[in-house]
Amino acid sequence: MLAFTLSLGLQAQTSTERDYRGLPHDEVQKKMIQRDWQGALEEIDQYLTERPRDPQMRFWRARLLENLQRKNEALEIYQQLAEEYPELPEVHNNLGVMLAANGRLDEAKREFELALRNNPAYAIAHENLGDILLHLAHRSYLSAEKLGGKSTPLSGKMQALQSVLQLTLPKP
Repeated sequence: MLAFTLSLGLQAQTSTERDYRGLPHDEVQKKMIQRDWQGALEEIDQYLTERPRDPQMRFWRARLLENLQRKNEALEIYQQLAEEYPELPEVHNNLGVMLAANGRLDEAKREFELALRNNPAYAIAHENLGDILLHLAHRSYLSAEKLGGKSTPLSGKMQALQSVLQLTLPKP
């Protein structure tokens, strides 16, 4: 019944910086912007053999694995990073996005809240939290309806929420 959770229109943090200095991080960033996912992943893996704890490279590795449809590996990296570096809001945001995509809305909500606790001005995390709250509201309304709460106000709320939920789904 919760099929809408599979493709929430949540936004992950990505790399957009365009100032390159030829350092390993810069080369990875450059390849990511060029959408050379495999080339960037190779650079990261090579770098991580020497410096396996680098949080930025591990974060980018998770993003690349997502792009390469290796979602379980990406999720595992985000979870490890969130444990090791709980102060990084981008990690919590991206972990929340992945959890939401897997239908784990309550866990996703917690991750977005952690992102915002670490950076209250993080606009993407605010938007993602709002989307999750809409889906949680829908879930609650469905529960109320199943429990016999088929009132006119509830029906109106569910109908109004349906159009808003469509805005949280990704565009085809």
